[in-house]
Amino acid sequence: MATEDSMHVIIVSGGVGTRLWPISRRSRPKQFQPLLSERTMLVDTYERILPLTSPDHVWVVTGADFVDLVRGQLPDVSSEHILGEPVGRNSAPAIMLAAARIVRSEPEATVLATPADSYIGDAAAYCDYVGVAAETAAQGFIVTLGVIPAHPDTGYGYIKRGHRLGTVGGAYRVDTFTEKPDLETAERYLADGGYYWNMGHFIFRAGNFMERCAVHLPEVAAAMAKLAESDDPAGELLDRTYETLPSISIDYGIAEKEEDMAVVPTAVEWSDVGHWRAVKDIAGRHGSLDLESENHIAVESRNCFVMAESGRLVVTVGVEDYVIVDTEDAVLIVHEDKAQEVRQALEEIEKKGKGTCL
Repeated sequence: MATEDSMHVIIVSGGVGTRLWPISRRSRPKQFQPLLSERTMLVDTYERILPLTSPDHVWVVTGADFVDLVRGQLPDVSSEHILGEPVGRNSAPAIMLAAARIVRSEPEATVLATPADSYIGDAAAYCDYVGVAAETAAQGFIVTLGVIPAHPDTGYGYIKRGHRLGTVGGAYRVDTFTEKPDLETAERYLADGGYYWNMGHFIFRAGNFMERCAVHLPEVAAAMAKLAESDDPAGELLDRTYETLPSISIDYGIAEKEEDMAVVPTAVEWSDVGHWRAVKDIAGRHGSLDLESENHIAVESRNCFVMAESGRLVVTVGVEDYVIVDTEDAVLIVHEDKAQEVRQALEEIEKKGKGTCL
């Protein structure tokens, strides 16, 4: 059982992962798939945070259509803590949906809000960093985790650190957030130092967070507080509320406006696993590029990632730097440099009347 002061964890399990098609599907998005281990990404996330909490302090916010999937993959989590959104409205409403419920019983509780689909190489180190962030949150800050950039990447948001917070070692005030800069700017950030990729993991005291949400997104905060008090939180009131909510991320809606934001820099291996290039890079770092499996024969081919989920034999001849994903009803062949453009291919699939493959 959780102790009275143990951390609550909100796992945000929304999104459909379109750039990871054909493994990620509308009916079973990437977080419910075993992309990087034998476990699904959702289960990996749950196992990662368990040293910080207990199952009765875990919350999952997901799409209404995926509630049963979550229950099946996380049977130890209370059904009352698996919250289904009738329509996705991005991370700010999702986190507030759970945080407003936590506030009702434990306004001083420390909360970690984490995406369900992050890859983190060192779970123990991650928990240590969250511990530092929790100490900082106790001082009244909303805290985000940053990671030291490995290269100039235009697909991530960046955090510029301000001065060190004297009360807690390893934490800094946030100076600025920059969302997905151009390449020249990203290169300058790396040269200057003091910038971190924004991991999108937030730590805060529940009551303080909802108070700040009431300042920055008052209508959303009020709506979520009303839902938390409802006797039928999954009923008609939820549907009506979500019809009028804006779609806004916690980064834009809260973090970029909040004065008392802090960052804890980390040195963990991290990825938001947003596309097949990211999957391939992680596999490559860990020596698991599929060049010699029983379902893949490579002839004069190098640096390819092959996922033959269908069980069929895949043969590559003279192929370099490609991702090949073979499923029962669809095959994706994409150069690693074009991995971001898989979403455009899905638009073409829809136009061709092949929507059942999505």
